[in-house]
Amino acid sequence: MKVFLKRAAASAALAVSLCSVQASADEYWQFSLGADYSTGDYGDVVDTDMLAVPIGVKYQGDGFWARASVPYVRVTGPDGVIPGDGGVTRGNGNGNAGGGTGDTVVTDTRSGIGDVNLSAGYTLPIGDRTWFDVIGKVKLPTASEAKYLGTGTTDFTAMGEVLHSFGNVSVALNGGRRFNGSNDLYQLDDVWLAGGGVYAVAGEGLTLGLGYEWREGALDTSPDRSEATASATFRVNPSLLLQGYGYTGFSEGSPDVGAGVQVLYRIGAD
Repeated sequence: MKVFLKRAAASAALAVSLCSVQASADEYWQFSLGADYSTGDYGDVVDTDMLAVPIGVKYQGDGFWARASVPYVRVTGPDGVIPGDGGVTRGNGNGNAGGGTGDTVVTDTRSGIGDVNLSAGYTLPIGDRTWFDVIGKVKLPTASEAKYLGTGTTDFTAMGEVLHSFGNVSVALNGGRRFNGSNDLYQLDDVWLAGGGVYAVAGEGLTLGLGYEWREGALDTSPDRSEATASATFRVNPSLLLQGYGYTGFSEGSPDVGAGVQVLYRIGAD
């Protein structure tokens, strides 16, 4: 049985870094709506297409922030592919993730509510232009196991991120450990993760970003995840931000290509 990690949605770490670059110390609430599409073969003979439409809410305080999000997901591809941050595929032992034998691969389309993702962090100034974020994340198993939209496990992530500003250019580095839950069907290992990014103010209200993410596979048969993301975030006014991004993978654990958009609306921001 072949099992390996697959990615279904854009990087949460990218969103955290971009908010760190653009956010002020003011207290505000932020509501977001987005759409993310990716496609890739992930080592299979046919592609898997994934669409995620996440909604989220974030609270930003004086150095503290907390965020909750949940996506609607739609997957078209081999049977057993599970979307989500850290999702897995459950193979049938013939070398493909889907059912069937030989060159025949069974594909299907399924959709529904994905897993709920919770995160929180605290920003510590460690210099005039340097900050360190302590970040914790929890994935709650709200997605349907019967539809292969989730693993049914609760996962925890602990990580840290250093951000340094050189004026109009900021550099971020992060790393941490993901503690994957396990059940009778999915015996997942805990994994290390790391990443970073460069973000530049390219004009009034416009920030460009380029980030990279790596994460270990959750099983011996799982390839690592390795991918890069380019983004553009435009601040229309203190309350409204628009973000677009595209990404590409460098391993079988990542999609070939993907892209997405987000609309972020803030209440209480100056």
